[in-house]
Amino acid sequence: MSPRIASTVSIGLLAGLSCLVTAFVIKVPIWALFIAWAAVFAAGGGLDGARRSLTMNVLGIASATLTLMAIGALGGSPWAVAGCVVVGAGVLVLITSPGVLSFTPAGFFGFASIVATVSATGTAVTAGPSLAHPVVLVLGAVALGTGFGLASEWLGALLTRRDHVAPQPS
Repeated sequence: MSPRIASTVSIGLLAGLSCLVTAFVIKVPIWALFIAWAAVFAAGGGLDGARRSLTMNVLGIASATLTLMAIGALGGSPWAVAGCVVVGAGVLVLITSPGVLSFTPAGFFGFASIVATVSATGTAVTAGPSLAHPVVLVLGAVALGTGFGLASEWLGALLTRRDHVAPQPS
């Protein structure tokens, strides 16, 4: 099977499976899962892309969590939001360095996923610990999304293998 068709089949099947998993088994935000999945490819794919994406996503989650806490502590005015976001976003750029901290966009993906999940659930990052806490939900989605990214690459590669075809006589 051609690589393009193999990727189409692999990603399509796994995207459908991820919807079922998040609906019935591990209830995390599907959008955060898809963002993390895409980030694996955007970071270059493979284990290295997954490592870089996952690390920066987690750091983005941490940055957003601290930023939202600071906004709340400062009263939540538009000035507090702007000032805290300057610091939270700035930190994500400042920590960028070669290697595992080199995929800055994933930091912003993690940051945005927390903000979106807080907004969608109406649960603040300062809420008590639970499996429905926005940070827990997004960390779960990012871990799953990274796994689906790797699985889709693996399945796509498996579907393009030709060693199962009988060798042609020379």
